[in-house]
Amino acid sequence: TTEIYTLSLHDALPISTHLTIRPANTFTQTITLCAGGSLTVGINTHTATGTYTDVLVAKNGCDSTATTNLTIRPANTFTQTITVCSGGNLTVGTNTYTATGTYSDVLVSKSGCDSTVTTHLTVRPAHTFTQTITVCAGGSVTVGTNTYTTTGTYTDVLVAKNGCDSTVTTNLTVRPANTFTQTITVCSGGSLAVGTNTYTATGTYTDVLVAKNG
Repeated sequence: TTEIYTLSLHDALPISTHLTIRPANTFTQTITLCAGGSLTVGINTHTATGTYTDVLVAKNGCDSTATTNLTIRPANTFTQTITVCSGGNLTVGTNTYTATGTYSDVLVSKSGCDSTVTTHLTVRPAHTFTQTITVCAGGSVTVGTNTYTTTGTYTDVLVAKNGCDSTVTTNLTVRPANTFTQTITVCSGGSLAVGTNTYTATGTYTDVLVAKNG
């Protein structure tokens, strides 16, 4: 507001004074910061959620009162425990992990504030098995969905109960058939015993015997 005052001094001319009262300068601001952030108003720095009043000196020499409604967002932290099979990996943000360990990654969330993700990663070891098997001629061995009937080394990948692949190597030996032919002559009234069978007449006979090797 402006007022006009007239002063009369003895033996002096009247003096008119125009006095202007400047209005108070007041400001209100609402600010949100991420966890760990701070706000400085004048000589004061604020780091916690709250309403603050700070008195500043403006360029015109008059005090200004700034009221600040400050909100500090809480820290966004997440913890995850993940298990992958041997050869697998996990990507968090821009980082990819392939070994067992605990990892910390800082991500930017939609709110613009950083999020910290702690990952406990377990990489299961590869499951490998080797077996050596011998079967008789005509025999076979089945591993998973495959059946083998000839001598050789075979590799099969099986899914274990924990969801991870298992590699089975089979060294298979198929023994050859043991076959013998004998020509025998006996006198009339004689006989020939082969295994559990006894023969007394001329003829060709086939007997299956169990050898010592099974």
